[in-house]
This record gives sequence, structure tokens and C-alpha cells, in this order.
Amino acid sequence: MKVGFLGNTNNYPFIIASQLKNLGCEVVMYVDAPASEMLNRPEHYTHNISYPYPRWIIEKLSLRKSHHIHFPQIFERTVLKELNSCDAVILNNYGHRFKNFINPSIPSISMISGSDLEIMAVIENVVNLKLNNEKLKLVPVFLKKLYANFSVNQLRKGIAKASLISYFPEGLVPFGDLILKEIFGNKPFKRFNHLHVVTDGFQYHPPADNKIFRIFSFTRFMWKEPFPPGLNTWENKGNDIMIRSIALFLSKHAMTLDIHLIEKGIHVNQTKQLINELGFSAMVTWHKEMPFKELQGHIINADVVFEQLGTHFISGGFYAMLMGRPVIGNANPMILDRVTGEQTPVCHARTPEEVCNWLQKLISDKSLAESIGKKSRKYVLDNFDIKSESEYFKNYLENIVKTKYD
Repeated sequence: MKVGFLGNTNNYPFIIASQLKNLGCEVVMYVDAPASEMLNRPEHYTHNISYPYPRWIIEKLSLRKSHHIHFPQIFERTVLKELNSCDAVILNNYGHRFKNFINPSIPSISMISGSDLEIMAVIENVVNLKLNNEKLKLVPVFLKKLYANFSVNQLRKGIAKASLISYFPEGLVPFGDLILKEIFGNKPFKRFNHLHVVTDGFQYHPPADNKIFRIFSFTRFMWKEPFPPGLNTWENKGNDIMIRSIALFLSKHAMTLDIHLIEKGIHVNQTKQLINELGFSAMVTWHKEMPFKELQGHIINADVVFEQLGTHFISGGFYAMLMGRPVIGNANPMILDRVTGEQTPVCHARTPEEVCNWLQKLISDKSLAESIGKKSRKYVLDNFDIKSESEYFKNYLENIVKTKYD
């Protein structure tokens, strides 16, 4: 079975493509990101792929151009020809809209990763993006609105033609659930609960032997509303809750903490200001953005890892759990416990008081931290290994292809 991939947000589709190739599928995948955007290129996550790429990975930077994305039948005919030669396609990001130009008999998976649905399929958001785009400043407002409507409708039509929708478990992102209901109306659609991570290469590490309790967070800073155009309030990471909880803990305990944060996100400066106001900036070490492999070293050296505490959901924290670190964050237990059928080992918290309580427990009881770390690893391996997602996609597509040719 030949499977074509188009769109590669944060390398998630590339990971699935690699897994399907390992499972025996013939794969062709397009890479549209320039070398400066390592997060969206295959070599970011693995040393097994280097540039120049093997023949199954096709670099095509023109796919980033708006007119190429919206009019592929004119500007990307070679891409459409390749995708139409496949037995099945898996689409992400702008790739969903290409389904409108692919043979209807070819099954497709719309593998939604977030903004491709929650921002780019929402007319209000796209209109705001067009109105605030400097490159379009000479274009009349009515034309910008027409263009926005065309773009949203094209994307929604492509998603509506998918054989399978891969998206976060229902209830985790209510706004996205609402958009899917708008797209499909009363028409039933098949949905796969995506919330999976790569587990290969992530080994368990015993608790760090730190003299000073070490906190690490690699969640991007996005918490001070209102957010700029193109960003939704549900994406609030609640970083300010983390900062205020640390201040609350320090007000109760005369001790020093070793806090490590990443300068990533739209509210880094506001966070630094808040930390300074709360009086513990001397305990904080700021790091520049770094490759994922380097982040792993910081996870290993931490006693606890912070995840988002706002209205978003845990994702990158799964990697810390795989490596045996307790994670404090908003675990959305009402949803994850329903999906997994077991209680999450994440140190669930939504308020500074709840976070402070967890810090007190973990600092005073090292055996508790070790126990949570071990349970966390097992939890991710049992429920969120991306191998199971890849196997599901392979079996699902093979059954459709087999039925088509029987």
C-alpha cells in the first residue's frame, strides 16, 4: 500500500510516516519547511534521517506560498499527480484542502493537529489574519474578506471529504469539537482519538540527586489575555498560575529553588516582569530555545516538570513522564480517565494553592516523587504510544483499499 503525506506540523505527520514505512508501507512525504524551521523538518527528531533526504521524502518549499496552497491544480500539479498515484493519503495543516483535488476514490485521513482546525477553519480568525497581514495592506478590505471566506470554505470542504478524522479526544478541545460539528452537520463521521507520542528512545531515569530542588518547564509562555489575532483563548497555558504558585510556596517555606525556564512564547517578557515583582528572579535560569534532544537533558536533571495549567492540554509533558519525572499540570482527568479507563498519575492542578500543595508533597517525600515517576512512564506506554496510532491507521486504510479492489 502506497501512502502519501502532505503537511507536517511539528513533525507529527513525519513520525506517523516513518512508523508506516517500518510497518511495510510504501511512503511518499512532502517537506515544506525551510532549514531554519527545524521543528517541522524530519531531522529534528531523529538521527536516522539527514539532509539531503532519501527519495521517499520530497522537499518542496513552494508549498508554503498562499496561492500554491489555495490553487494547487494550477501551481502544484506534480504534487497532485503524486498523491493521486497513492492508494491512500494522510493530510495535515494546509494539506486537508488538497483533498478537493484528489481522486474521491482514494481514502484519506485528516490528521488535525490544532491550528489547522481551530484557527484556519474559522472565518472570524482568518478574516483577522488577513486584515492584519502587512503583505495585504494595499488590498481592499472587501477583497480580504472574500479571500478569507474562500480559504475557510475550501479547507472545511477538504476536511468534510476525509474518510477518518484524527483529532484530540472529544471534550479536550470543546471549540474544535464545535467546528467539526459545523463542518459535518448531521452527517456522522469516523473519529480517532489522537493524543500519542513517540516512546522509542525515551528511557526511564531514576530521580535526580539534586541538593537544591529543581523545577523545569518547557511549555511556551502564553497566558496574558487578550491574545493577538489568530490565537484562541482556549490556548491559554496558565503559566502565570505556575509563577504565582512558586511564589506562594516560597512565602510558606524559607528555602531556595532551582528553576529552569525556556524563552519561548509571546509572553516571555511579561513572565519575567511577574517573576521580578514576586521576588524570586534570582532563582530562575532562562534558556534559549533548543533542539529536542537537548531538552531531554533538562528533563533528566529536574525533580519535577511543569506542564500547562490553563485551558489547554498536556502534550509535551508525556515525554517527561516517559523519562520518570512527576509532572504538575492540568491533566483534564474527567476526559483522560474516560479515554484510558484509569486514573491519571499527573499531579493535577489548576490553582496556585493546588500546585503549592503538590510541591510540598514532592519536596518532602522523595519516595512519592519516584513512585509517581514510575507510574507516569507506565501510563504513557500503555495508553499513548504512537505505534498503536500508526498501526490503527495502517489497518484502517488497508481495509478500505482491500474492499475497493475486491
